[in-house]
Amino acid sequence: MMDRMEKEPLIQEGRRLPDVADIDGLVSFMGRLTEEQESFYLDLLLASLVRLHPFIKSDDVKRMMPVFEWAGTVMEMPESETGGLDKLTTSFLLDYAEMLSGAEKRAKGAKQQPYQDYKPYLDLVKLAFNRIKDYNTLPLLSTPTHRPAWIDPSVLVSRLSEYQKKGIKPDSLDFQIALSRVALDDTDEAVRSVEQALAGEYRELLLFLFKPEARPKGAFTFQAVWMTAALVKSPDTIYDEFEDFPYSAVNRAYLTGDIPCDVFIFEKPFGKVDRILQLIPPASKNVAIKWRFGGYALYMTYRPCSRIPLLVETFWKIPLREKDLRRFLLLSPNTPRIWLALLVRDRVRDAYWNDLELARLNLVALETLRELDLEWRGGMALTYLAVCLLSIDRPVRLCAADLWGELVEKDLIDNVALGRVLGKIQSLEWAPAQRISGLVVEMLINRSSFHNKELSVLFVSFLSCLPESPVKDLKRLLEVFAELQTVNNWPKITYAPLLSLLETWKKNSKLTEIIESLY
Repeated sequence: MMDRMEKEPLIQEGRRLPDVADIDGLVSFMGRLTEEQESFYLDLLLASLVRLHPFIKSDDVKRMMPVFEWAGTVMEMPESETGGLDKLTTSFLLDYAEMLSGAEKRAKGAKQQPYQDYKPYLDLVKLAFNRIKDYNTLPLLSTPTHRPAWIDPSVLVSRLSEYQKKGIKPDSLDFQIALSRVALDDTDEAVRSVEQALAGEYRELLLFLFKPEARPKGAFTFQAVWMTAALVKSPDTIYDEFEDFPYSAVNRAYLTGDIPCDVFIFEKPFGKVDRILQLIPPASKNVAIKWRFGGYALYMTYRPCSRIPLLVETFWKIPLREKDLRRFLLLSPNTPRIWLALLVRDRVRDAYWNDLELARLNLVALETLRELDLEWRGGMALTYLAVCLLSIDRPVRLCAADLWGELVEKDLIDNVALGRVLGKIQSLEWAPAQRISGLVVEMLINRSSFHNKELSVLFVSFLSCLPESPVKDLKRLLEVFAELQTVNNWPKITYAPLLSLLETWKKNSKLTEIIESLY
């Protein structure tokens, strides 16, 4: 019998990010930018320059010159060789070099136009640059403290107290990113710090976020920040206290990412069909949807409902690129489901289309989400995992299988719900059944006795959602189920919907023998 794995604390010393304490450390850190790009480098670069810029001397600028020259080289590289956030980082470095030298500034449009769709990071860069110009050393709230992108809640309290002492309001997006990154698995010490160090709205806002039983208490000056706190704390809970916020008029699915999906079937010549998996975007006054004949959305355009957008609203315009996806996922590790909805909307459609770029995006997303130790219980999270388990790309299937194994060990997934999602997708034969049957035999079965039992739970739920008319390769699926029954010492099948289906399927002569062996 396998012992269940405990979730490790998100905030621990071994995950602490490097501290850029002085000018020598800053120059050394900037040099590392030319050698590698960790996901948190841009955040640390902005935070370190904001804090240390007033102390930089002319000799220090000379030591930074190789980094500025490297930045110029990166700016000339084609898009296929670098990410958009890499270009934004180097653009910031060139602007900073010009500020240090007093040289004439590059054209504003040339600097900023290519990055308009990267709004969260673009706004952070602008905020940091203005702080640097003004010699304002107030810390950015959103800078992570621990890998991969978590913020120690006590550090967030300390940062916010500096704003309170100086009577300066935080930037809305910076504040929202901070809440989307703050670790919430152990907040007892942070709650005590809040009660001692903060007052007024800051105090009530963080107590609401840090204490599971707390309700929001006004005044609500920072409406976007309060709404983000609510989405982080409990994305499916609607708080009556926020009913007058403009964001409450938006269909909530667009703020959580839990948009339903379905498989659409299109007849083609010579008896062939296309089976397209796509979002079913709900109506919302700020969403424009172009419907294709047959009922699925050809595309949808999201427009923020307020001049102060929510962080999650900005995600709907961001392009999906392999070199940037990890950093954007880590911009909001507490609320990643919109990114999964974007992957389904823009890239996951045909299970037979071998899209290598999609495979790379999926591997980045799965590996990143694996680091976060989040519960996979929302509809979009389960849909995305199901799609990856059925992927045409074998490395993606194997990566998804490994993730499933860890989620089971840590009790972070509902296998009944995952089985229902897989069954709904496969009831319309979106992907070949042998992908899931082969994966079970190759990667999922016999990890441990506990995994076997959970896999049986998943399979009962999965089979129960298939149609009465046998899908292709149903016999192989039932054979795999029989293997599961064997390793689990033949527990009695008691789930009525599955029993009813088995009786119906047994009328098919090709299935009679395997079904009778299940009883």
